[in-house]
Amino acid sequence: MSAPGALAAARDRITEERVRGARARYGLRPGLTGLYAGALDGAARVPFLLAAADRTAALLPGFRLLVAGDGERRTAVEDHGPHVVPVPGAAGDDHRALLGAVADVLLAPGAVGPLAADSFALRTPLVITDRAERDPGFGCLEDGRNAVVAPDDPDAYGAVVAELLTRPRRLACLRRACRADAQRYTVEGRTARAAHGVEHLVHGIP
Repeated sequence: MSAPGALAAARDRITEERVRGARARYGLRPGLTGLYAGALDGAARVPFLLAAADRTAALLPGFRLLVAGDGERRTAVEDHGPHVVPVPGAAGDDHRALLGAVADVLLAPGAVGPLAADSFALRTPLVITDRAERDPGFGCLEDGRNAVVAPDDPDAYGAVVAELLTRPRRLACLRRACRADAQRYTVEGRTARAAHGVEHLVHGIP
């Protein structure tokens, strides 16, 4: 997986023309798109994800969930239904940046891990569950500022996603916070790496 700074730079290069083309290709409508990008294994809680997508689609006609990833649950995703759209998995920063640009929210009912940094780089806020507070990736997320914490129940989670997508001002605020945090964490990461390098030079650490 590439550094968040590289993904953020790829996101900056995405044009509106490419966004329109991707929406046409996948049958998406602005303001009605979720994205899951990651491994499709047990940690992803794919049955939960699909049930939540069903609930969102029932409450919000036209909703589509893009699912980018591979794993043992890929077939379940491909067979699920018209509102769940399988797309190619990790195919480099440019592809991931384009998916983030067309998506309004990132769904992550399972493990958070590096998805927090990805959401900042993509300017696409995460919707996670309250069980994620025990996840190591939760530390940089703040409910209502740069992410949304939903109940650990597929119907309730799907309803939270639907409600968020009907509040463009709230989404815009979350996006701004994600973008600001992408810059902050990138700077902090560079500073930490520089300090680490100086320490190695001073102490002769290989």
